[in-house]
Amino acid sequence: MTLPEFPDFTEIDLSFKDIIRDHLSLCPIEASEYTFTNMFAFSDAYNFKLSLFKNNLMILKDKGPVSLFCPVGNDVISNALDEGFKYLKKYPGEPHFERIPESFVRAHLMDNEKYIVEEERDHFDYVYDVKELIELKGRKFHDKKNKANKFRSSYQYEYSALSPGMIGECLEFEKYWCEERECEKYYGLHKERCAILEMLNNFELLNIKGGTIKVDKKIVALTLGEKILSDTFVIHVEKASSRIPGLYQVINQEFLMHEAGSCKFVNREQDLGIEGLRSSKMSYNPVKFVKKYKVRKRR
Repeated sequence: MTLPEFPDFTEIDLSFKDIIRDHLSLCPIEASEYTFTNMFAFSDAYNFKLSLFKNNLMILKDKGPVSLFCPVGNDVISNALDEGFKYLKKYPGEPHFERIPESFVRAHLMDNEKYIVEEERDHFDYVYDVKELIELKGRKFHDKKNKANKFRSSYQYEYSALSPGMIGECLEFEKYWCEERECEKYYGLHKERCAILEMLNNFELLNIKGGTIKVDKKIVALTLGEKILSDTFVIHVEKASSRIPGLYQVINQEFLMHEAGSCKFVNREQDLGIEGLRSSKMSYNPVKFVKKYKVRKRR
């Protein structure tokens, strides 16, 4: 299976998994959007489509406002950007690339007067030290540690690595979690739910990692993730019952301990500008951000 040549695009399906992952492994991008899992899971929400320009992967977000992500490759990047801007002119609105990580900006766009580069703070990824989140040592993690300890002293629980035979139970938990928060009323939660269902229903084929916590033999927390760089794990999904204090802290600890202990960093994705989510992510003391940018062409 091969990708079409730019400017032709194809929709994402599982048949492209290996070719996309091989391409991303040769030209790794640190931002959470640049994984096959993310693109596949959110393909309905954003209508992602793929193409190749020379040896560069072109990622089209074909749902308004239409945009391109940064070309992924090491060949004629300047030409790929120029052709991308030309392609986007057929859509309404100002042509732009988005979710461009800082490493790409530094390598290809610094001091280039052709482009206007703007921070997208709402899309910055939060990156943490794996060891810190497992151990929760020191004053800066005092509250998290207390919550985790209280949970462990109050509940008999079982952590399990997710296996294909557990998918049915996970789907039941996801349904309960969404009913509790009325996901269908909120566009963002609805999009996220569709993505989670894609990950769960295709868990084995996507070859990602998962973990659950059970209390009284019932799943009360679920998380999904995968290695994105040689030293970095990314968390795509983390859901826990809000009725059980300390559960989020413990599923985070257990999953990193069992599945990401060999990594130095964990990327816990962006806050999307949601105030409560930003506060929560900051409270875990990120060691750095994956900054992302929107790029327009100067007129």
